[in-house]
Amino acid sequence: MSDSLLKKVLVCAVVLPVLGLLVANSPLSIGQEKAKKAEKTKGRLPAYYADVVSAEQKEKIYAIQAKYDDQIKELNEQLAAVAKKLNDEIEAVLTAEQKAKIDAARQEAVAKKKKKSDDKKKAETKTEAKAN
Repeated sequence: MSDSLLKKVLVCAVVLPVLGLLVANSPLSIGQEKAKKAEKTKGRLPAYYADVVSAEQKEKIYAIQAKYDDQIKELNEQLAAVAKKLNDEIEAVLTAEQKAKIDAARQEAVAKKKKKSDDKKKAETKTEAKAN
């Protein structure tokens, strides 16, 4: 494998998890964003702050977070666009056979994840049945 291809694969290995985090943090629909804004100002305190800060400090922290929300959202969208461009360029380097192998590996990973999830649900169901 050439060094440049290896570098691209490594970059891809770093970018994809970041994209996963971005997707996990994005709202599921536009309606959810509006519902959040209509509620009382809320946010998420940084780790270990909950037991230390007062209610007034919490509100100030939430306001600071709200001030940066739009900017962070915009930057996350830019990052996602750049990552997609990166992945498209990397994929363009591959042969059709290599693309097919990667697609097969992805499908296999999805199937394994689904099987693991199904097995976990079955185990939980059995545990609940025994408890009753």
